[in-house]
Amino acid sequence: MNVVPRRNVALSNSALTQLDASIVRPGYDRSQTMPRLVHIGAGGFNRSHLAVYLDDLLRLDEPRWGESGVGLLPADREIHDALALQDHLYSLMEMESGHEGLRVVGSLVEHLYAPDQTEAVLARMAAPECAIISLTVTEGGYFIEDATGRFLSGSADVRHDLEHPEAPITWLGYVAEAAERRRGLGRGPFTVLSCDNLQGNGALARRALTAFAQLRGGDLAQWIERNVTFPSSMVDRITPRTTAENRALILERFGVVDRTPVVCEPFRQWVLENDFVAGRPAFEHVGAEMTSDVAPYEKMKMRILNGGHSTLGYFADLLGIAFIHEAAADEQLHRLLLAYIEEAKAVVPRLPGIDLDQYAATVVRRFSNTAIRDQVSRICSEGCAKIAKFLVPPLADLLRAGRMPRVVPLVIAGWLHYQRGVDEQGRAMIMTDAQAALLQPFATSGCRDARLVLGESAVFGSLAAEFPAWVSRVQQYLDLLRKRGVRPTIASVLNGAIAP
Repeated sequence: MNVVPRRNVALSNSALTQLDASIVRPGYDRSQTMPRLVHIGAGGFNRSHLAVYLDDLLRLDEPRWGESGVGLLPADREIHDALALQDHLYSLMEMESGHEGLRVVGSLVEHLYAPDQTEAVLARMAAPECAIISLTVTEGGYFIEDATGRFLSGSADVRHDLEHPEAPITWLGYVAEAAERRRGLGRGPFTVLSCDNLQGNGALARRALTAFAQLRGGDLAQWIERNVTFPSSMVDRITPRTTAENRALILERFGVVDRTPVVCEPFRQWVLENDFVAGRPAFEHVGAEMTSDVAPYEKMKMRILNGGHSTLGYFADLLGIAFIHEAAADEQLHRLLLAYIEEAKAVVPRLPGIDLDQYAATVVRRFSNTAIRDQVSRICSEGCAKIAKFLVPPLADLLRAGRMPRVVPLVIAGWLHYQRGVDEQGRAMIMTDAQAALLQPFATSGCRDARLVLGESAVFGSLAAEFPAWVSRVQQYLDLLRKRGVRPTIASVLNGAIAP
C-alpha cells in the first residue's frame, strides 16, 4: 500500500514511510545493526561524517556496523534527550548555494549520556563486540601541550580520573577503565580512532592514553601497547552549528520535525591509516581512502583549509562580518585568502593524484558556499589551539627554509588585535578559548606587546627566540592595526607597501 507523505512528521522509526519521497532514508533493518563502534562526542561533525559513512555502508548491505554515541559534556544532554525521542534517527541537510537535500541517517543505534550512564558506557566499551572506540573531543581534549608534546598530568580532570577510575569524566578515564576491564576479562584488542582535526591525531591519542595508563600504574600501559592500535585519520567536512533557522527550513521545506538535525556542505573527505587491530567497516567502499601514511594529507588540509579559515575569521570578526561566505565574498579578504594560500602551498607536500592548485581552488569555492552560513565566531573559537596547530607549523617551515612570509605574520597580528574583544565599530565579539589564560599578560598590557604572546612556548614553541625578525614583523603589523585599522593594514601588506 502506498503511503501518502504528510507534513510535520516527527522523526521515528515508524514515521519513516510518511516522509516526503525526496528525502533519502534508511532502507535497511536497523534492529539488526550492532554497535561495534563506540564514538565519544556524537555532535554535529561526527553525525555529518563518520556516521554518514556507516550509513552509506548499511545501505549497501555491508556487514552491520552501527555506532553507539557517547556524550561526556553537559551540552551533550540536549542531543541525548532529542535522539532518544527520535529512535536515534536524525536528519542531515546538505546545503549548497541554491540547493538543499535531506537524508535521514540510521547508523546511530544508541546514545549514552555518560554523566548519568557511566556504567553503561564502560560496559559498552568493554563488550566483546566493541572493535573501535572513536573520538571527536576537540583540540584541547587530549591534554597534550601543543608546542612541547608534554602530557598535562596536572589537569584537574586528569587527576579526577586517576583518583576515581570507576567514575571517569574524560575520554582517557573511560577508555583506560574499559581497557582494564577487557584485560581482566580476557577480551580481545580494539582500536582507538581519532576523528579530531589534528595532525598526527592517532599518535596524539596513543601518547595521551598510554601516559594516562602509566599514571594509573600496574600493567595497563603495557597491555594497551600490545593490544590497541591508533590509526591517524584526516577528516574534512564543513559542519556549522545548527541554528533555529536551519530547523525551521527543514520543517518548511521537507515537513520534518527534527529536534537535533545537522547541516553541512556536500563535500566530504576521509583519509585513514589502515591499522585496525580488531577489524573495521569497509570505508573504502563509500569514498574513504585507506593509506599507510596520512601525514601529507593532513598537512595539505590543515595548512590550506584550516589556516585559510583562520585567515578569514579574525579579520572578518573585526570587520563585523558574521559568516565565512560573506568574508570570502569580500574583495579584500578574498585577496588576502589567496595570498595566504600561495604562502602555505610552498610548504605543503605534493601528493600523487592531487593537483594542489585545484585543491586550493576547491577550498575557496567551499568557503564561498552561501547556503552553509558558517559562523565566523565558530572559526575564531579556541584560537590558541588553532593558531598552534594550523598556522605555527607552516610558519616554522617557512622561516626555517629562509623565507620571511608576509601574510602569516599578519594573520597572527590580526588574532592578537582580536583579543581586545571588540570589532572596529566598538561592538563586543563572541570569544571562546579554553586556553585564554595564556593570553592574560598580553591582555593586561592593553593588547599592545606582541612579545607577551609570541614567547609563549605552549603556542609558538621556540620561534620567538629563533627568529626575532618575525617577532618584529608581527609587532609592526599589530601597531599598524591599532593605529590605522584593519583594511588599511591589509592593503599595505597586499600591495607591498611593507617590505617583506
